[in-house]
Amino acid sequence: MNPSNPDPILMRSLKLVLLTALTASSLAAQTYNYPALQTPRIVDREYNFAAATAGNAGTSLVFQWREGLDEDWQFSLDGGLAAPKGSGNTRLLLGGGLAWQWLRSSADVPFDIALTGGAGFSSGNGFNVVRLPFGAVAGHTFTLDNDMQLTPYVHPRLSIDHCGGCGGTTTKLDVDVDVGVNYEITPQVAVRLAGLLGGTSYVGSTNAIGFSVAWTPKGLKKF
Repeated sequence: MNPSNPDPILMRSLKLVLLTALTASSLAAQTYNYPALQTPRIVDREYNFAAATAGNAGTSLVFQWREGLDEDWQFSLDGGLAAPKGSGNTRLLLGGGLAWQWLRSSADVPFDIALTGGAGFSSGNGFNVVRLPFGAVAGHTFTLDNDMQLTPYVHPRLSIDHCGGCGGTTTKLDVDVDVGVNYEITPQVAVRLAGLLGGTSYVGSTNAIGFSVAWTPKGLKKF
């Protein structure tokens, strides 16, 4: 192997190892029972304003900031509030994470796939929940009339969930799956709809549906 031209498979394997190491200590998307709303393509920059509902887990209002680090890497931060049904209290939601573009769609593989991971924290109602989700999001983008784009996607992941103040078993492994669609109206504005199957049962519901409006500042192109 030529040292000046390293093997691309080896480089992607090294990046995967780095991603796994970083997500263990980083703050990640989906801190509560709402869809992660992560598309299969990483972005230069995105401000995502989301609302979700999840049965007894109530309504969540979340702001997500996604920032591309280079052509393959992206970090994200989540912040918001949730109002569980019947509790009379509001939960604080905080989180952040990383995404790595593993595959880009081509004639051979018509899917974009990004690996995701991180951690999240929610607090209120006398107990705290920490989540460590990691998985992959895959989808395909269809170009419509007037250059609009439609991207259906699926985002399965595992999540290690720990609850402080719940009593009994406080750490467990949950399975989350987002099924969603991103509709890009213009290069700056997209609307997103997704359903979450799974989530943490510590907050009273395991399914959710979310809607968001994503905005990318005009003229931004860092790489």
